[in-house]
Parts: sequence; structure tokens; C-alpha cells
Amino acid sequence: MTKRDDILATATRLFGEYGYHAVGVDRIRDEAGVSKMTLYHQFGGKEALVEAVLVQRHERFMASLVAAVESAETAEARLRAVFDWHARWFASEDFHGCMFLKATEEYAREPASLLALSQRHKAEVKGLVEDILAEMHGERASRLARLVQVTLDGMIVNAYLFGWDAVDDAWAALAPLLGLDLRPLDREGEADWMLP
Repeated sequence: MTKRDDILATATRLFGEYGYHAVGVDRIRDEAGVSKMTLYHQFGGKEALVEAVLVQRHERFMASLVAAVESAETAEARLRAVFDWHARWFASEDFHGCMFLKATEEYAREPASLLALSQRHKAEVKGLVEDILAEMHGERASRLARLVQVTLDGMIVNAYLFGWDAVDDAWAALAPLLGLDLRPLDREGEADWMLP
């Protein structure tokens, strides 16, 4: 890994676990084993580092989620894969909630670039779900996709606050509405997209 990769991996781990404002650049520098000059040469400042972390997080998140969805053969199986993928993430020991929601909350919508990254992330998750739902529910797809996106965000928050099994009631209520069976979510497997 390059020094840039080391900094990004360290910052992602620390921001994910402790939040953005609680982690200073000195801690990132020390844990990444780089000089402050190297950190600032690579990223210019903390906000640019936060932005780079979120860009990389989004790319890995979506690549892994899309791969999980594309491995399923039917629309129902693809939609189910979205929820199973999230369930594996929630059950991971490295799950610390949504870095995009945290960024939007901690930075109070400023700078606009961080808000735009968070909005893009949530919109792409919704778009993926909407494409699947269009095959299953036609004209209702857009509204149902928004419901799924809001439910997934609520599941993220509840899994973070109460533990991964806190999402089971939401799943039981949502699955029949979407035309999916009530089998428990599949938490088996790794959430390897989070690893550097």
C-alpha cells in the first residue's frame, strides 16, 4: 500500500468508529505512520481527507452491493440480496453505522461537497433498489424504493444502537409489502468491502 492508502485506511477506520470531529489529523498521522507534511501533501486538510474517505467508501460500498445483487437471478432474489448484504454488514465486528449520515450530521450540511457526497450515496442506493422494484411493481417502484431506502437507513441506525438483530421486526413488516418471503435475513459471510 502507498502512504496515501495507509492514510485513507487509517482515517476510514478512525472516522467510522469515533466520528469525524473526535479524530484529529495528529492521531491519523500517528496511526498511519506518516509525517504531518505527508498527510497534508496528500490531502491538503482534514475536510479534503474526509471527502476522500467518503468517495472511497461509496465506491467500495456500491461495488460490493451491486456484485451481491447481480449474483441473484430473479428480481425477488436481487431485492432480497440488498437486505441480506446489509444484514451481513450489520453483523460485522467492523460495523459502526453509516459514515455518510455521520458526516452530514457532524458537519451540519457544510461544506456542501460533503452533503453532496452523502446525497449521491443515498440516491445511488435508492436507484439500485428502484431498478429492481420496477421489474416487480411497475409504477409503484419509485415510491417503494424511497420506502426501502428510508427503511435501510433506519435499520442502519437501529443496528448500530441496539445490535444487528434489532432490524428483524422492520424486515418482518417490510418483506410482505415488497412481495418477499419472511425467511430471516442471511447474516452469514464477510463484509469484506470494508477492508483496506
